[in-house]
Amino acid sequence: MQWTTGAAQEARLSETWFRENNAAYIDWAIQVAPEQMAQPDTTILFAGNTDKYQELLHRLTILGGNLKYLGEHIGAAAAMDTATLSYIYGAAAGFLHGALIAESENFDVKEYGNIIAEIAPGMGEFLKHEGKVIASGDFSISQSPLSISVEATERILATANLSGINTEFPQFAANWLKRAELAGYGQEEFAAVIKTLRQQA
Repeated sequence: MQWTTGAAQEARLSETWFRENNAAYIDWAIQVAPEQMAQPDTTILFAGNTDKYQELLHRLTILGGNLKYLGEHIGAAAAMDTATLSYIYGAAAGFLHGALIAESENFDVKEYGNIIAEIAPGMGEFLKHEGKVIASGDFSISQSPLSISVEATERILATANLSGINTEFPQFAANWLKRAELAGYGQEEFAAVIKTLRQQA
């Protein structure tokens, strides 16, 4: 079992080495901070040999209560770890920019943090829905049209300019969404932004 975090490509190389040495291999990725380990909601991702995972499962439960086996595709846990980190750092960038807005209006940043914690579950459900939209390929408006978010990001950018605070994050977000709108996706679901991101690859 691999106890360190790596990339999907590294997981594949490790699996090859273990197979060549007649051993099963399990790759995993922890999704919480150290102080959140061994809790009922501690999420840990696993990938690799199914039989070996099932054999070890009773021991692994001591690590946390939300163990997610992603299948035998060995790169799955590392890839999903990278994907969730992308979400985390993207959200953190927005949080930090929001803290600048709060400071510029002399609003208690601690209370701002409390508000973010309160709205986080609802945003999680929204993103869960957007994931289903992307997976289905049907971008018909079902929750939120892209055009509304275009206006919102432009308003955030305008606020930053008027307040004299850093504009890098809202400029970045506004550019992404505006490009999708110009591509003709304004009256599709918010997740349609991904169609222009795919074209950038």
